[in-house]
Amino acid sequence: MYIKKKSYASVFIFSVFIIFTLQLNAQQKLSFDAAAIRNLPKEINGLNLSCFYHFTEHLSGGLEMNRFFAANKTVEGEDVQLSAWDFDLNVHYVLPLYKNWKWYPVCGVSHTSEKEKVAGTDESSYERFFSVNAGAGTLLECGHWVPHIEYTYTWGKINQQFLLAGISYELEMGHYKKRHTEN
Repeated sequence: MYIKKKSYASVFIFSVFIIFTLQLNAQQKLSFDAAAIRNLPKEINGLNLSCFYHFTEHLSGGLEMNRFFAANKTVEGEDVQLSAWDFDLNVHYVLPLYKNWKWYPVCGVSHTSEKEKVAGTDESSYERFFSVNAGAGTLLECGHWVPHIEYTYTWGKINQQFLLAGISYELEMGHYKKRHTEN
């Protein structure tokens, strides 16, 4: 119970931070991401979809949704199907490496819902828990398209590691508004 209250408090503090940061030097840029993701310890693959708001040139925050598709595994001598949903609220701080190549640390919180179904039966069990995320990624800015790769470690009821590779599309909201109000 104490961990849940602490996790809710972290999400609340993070949300307040985002709201106040929106008022400071907003860049009015959004990025939409699609990526392949792998849960390394459980060896299951999934799809990551996310949207990030770029508060400044360096600071961005966003919501990520991961869907891990059902995979057949043997757990404690029993054949099961593992699948999961994972929702993350993460912050990136982008720093230059060389020309258009950049790297960023990742921090945030996540909520995971894992399903374990016993093969050949309708017997299923669910585990839901919050985690704290930390990691790093690298990206290559190519105009509006930004390929990226990221490693994240999560601490929670179950510690996990993830590897993600995908592409983002960045949309500058200020240019969009200006172009559409002139016509």
